[in-house]
Amino acid sequence: MPKFRGLNWNKVFTLVESQKNDQVRGSTDSDRNIPDWEKVPQTTNNGINNYTYLPNMVQYLIEQKGWNPAGLKQNSIDSPCGMNTQCMIQLGNTNLKVDSIILLFNGLSSLVQTLLLTTIGSLADYGNNGPNILLAITVVSCTSQIVFLVFNETSSDYWGLAMLVCLIFQVSYGASLTFYWAYFPILAANDSKVRTARHELGVDSPDYQVIESMMRNHISTVSTAWSNIGFFSISIILIGTGFGLAAAYHTDWQSLPAYSNSIFSAICGGYWLLFSIPWFVFQKHRPGPPLPDEANYLTFGWKRVGSALKEYKRLPQTFAYLIGYFLLNDAISSTNTLTQIISNRITNFDGVLQTYLNLVQSVCSIIGCFVFLYVQKYLGWSAKTMLLISIGMTLLIPVWGCIGIKSSVVGFRQVGELWVYQAWFGLFTAPFYAYSQTMMSELIPTGHENMFFGLFGITGKLSQFFGPLVVSSITETTNARQGFIVCAICQFLPLIIIGYIDMRRAEMHIRVYEEQERRKSCSEEREGGILRSSTSSSSSNISVYYHPKDDNNEGVGPSTPTHLTLY
Repeated sequence: MPKFRGLNWNKVFTLVESQKNDQVRGSTDSDRNIPDWEKVPQTTNNGINNYTYLPNMVQYLIEQKGWNPAGLKQNSIDSPCGMNTQCMIQLGNTNLKVDSIILLFNGLSSLVQTLLLTTIGSLADYGNNGPNILLAITVVSCTSQIVFLVFNETSSDYWGLAMLVCLIFQVSYGASLTFYWAYFPILAANDSKVRTARHELGVDSPDYQVIESMMRNHISTVSTAWSNIGFFSISIILIGTGFGLAAAYHTDWQSLPAYSNSIFSAICGGYWLLFSIPWFVFQKHRPGPPLPDEANYLTFGWKRVGSALKEYKRLPQTFAYLIGYFLLNDAISSTNTLTQIISNRITNFDGVLQTYLNLVQSVCSIIGCFVFLYVQKYLGWSAKTMLLISIGMTLLIPVWGCIGIKSSVVGFRQVGELWVYQAWFGLFTAPFYAYSQTMMSELIPTGHENMFFGLFGITGKLSQFFGPLVVSSITETTNARQGFIVCAICQFLPLIIIGYIDMRRAEMHIRVYEEQERRKSCSEEREGGILRSSTSSSSSNISVYYHPKDDNNEGVGPSTPTHLTLY
C-alpha cells in the first residue's frame, strides 16, 4: 500500500459526502450516513466472561473434585488440591492433570467452533442470513452465561455439566466474533467519505486505496477500543456487585465464595443481551445475493470453504497470512490459557481480584488501541507494520513465562506480576486483535467477506485446537510452565512469515481474482459494469475495467482500464 503521509489528509477527510447511494452492498435505507454506533457493535460483546468467570468456576469445580497426587489417597477429602500443588482428576478410566483437562477443553471448544463456522460461515454472505445467524448465536451465548447461576460450591459432582454449558458459551461467543468482523470491510466500503472518494478518485487510484484501508483500520481499531470500553464498564458494575455481595455475605470482598463467579457470569450475560438490542433493531440492512436454489444449508458452507482453500494459487499472499495467523493465534491463545490457569491459583479463584485485574487490562487496551491508531496516522505506517509491532511486543509475554520455569520468584509467580501482565496485554496485545482483522480485510476479494472471514475464523479456531493439544501433552509429562517455550517459538515464526507478505502484490492478485470471478458469473458482460476483455479468464495478463455502481446498478463514474499481470 502507498505511504499515508503523502496524502493531504485535511482534504481527504473533508471530502463532500455527496455519493450516499454508492453502496457496495445494498441498503434499504441508503439515504442515511452510517452512524458511529454501527461501527462499534462489540461494546457489550467484549469477552470478559470468556477469559474470567466461567473458566474460573469450571476450574474451581474440577479441583474441588480432584486430589493432590502427592497425598496418601486418591480422593479430594484426604488429599485436597492446593494452590502450589499438582491436581489430578479422573476422566473415565484415566487420571489426568487438571491443567491438561482445561487445555484440552479449550482445544475441544475451538474444534467445535471450527465445525460450526465451516457449516454456517459462508451462508452469511447470502440474503439476510448474516444478521439472523448473529442474532441466534447472541441469544444462545447470553443465555448460557445466565444459566451458570445453577452452579455453586456444592456442584463439584456436576463439573462435567458445568463444562458443557461453558462449551456452549465459548462456541457461540467465538462464532459471534467472526460474524462481527465480517462487517468491518462492508462498513468501510459503505462509509460516506469512502463512497465519495470512490466516486471522485476511482477505485484504481492509489489515494482511494489508502483511504479505504485507513477507514478499515479506523473501524477495526475503534471497535476494539469500544469493546474494551464495554469491558471497563462491566468491570465497574461487577466491582460494585462484589462489594454488595461482601455486605450480603458479611465478609470482605477477598473472602467471597466461589459462587460469586457464577453471579458475575449471569450479569455479563444480561449486560450483553440488553445492550445488543439497539444493534439488532437499528442496524442498516445490507443483504447479499440470494442463496443458490440448489444449495444445501448443511453442505453449502463446507463446499464454499473447500472452494476458498482451492484459491491458494490465485491468492498466495492471503494464504501466507493465514499460515502466519494460524501460528500466531495458536501462541497467543495458548499463552492466555496458561496464564489464566496460573493466575487462578495465584489469586485462589478470587473473582473480585480478577475483576480489578480486568479493569487494568481494559483501561490499558483502550489506551493501546488509540495510541496505535494515532501513531499509525501520524507516521503513515501500514496495518502490516502496526501488526508486526504488536506481535513483537506480545512475544515478551511467553518469554517472561519461560523465566518462571527455572525461577521461583518471577515469571508469573507473584500477584504483582499479574498486574503488569494485564497492563502489557492491554497496551500491546489488544491492538493485535484490531490489526490482524484489518490486515485480513485488505487481503479479501470484494463480495467474499464472510467466506474468507469464515476461513479466517476457522484458521484461528483450528490453531486454538492444536495449540492446547500440544501444550497439554507437554503438561502431562512435565508441568504447565513448559508450554511457554512452545508459545514463544510459535509467536516468533509469524514475525518472519507476515514480514515477507507483499501487500502491493496481494492487491494485484485480488484485482485479478475479482475480475475472473465476475467473468465466471457473466456470460458476456453486465450492463454498466465490467466490460468484456479480449483475453480469457484463465490468462495471467488481464485488463480490468472498473465502473463503480450505485444501489440501482447504474454507473456513477467513468470506467478505467487497469492492466494487471501475475508473476
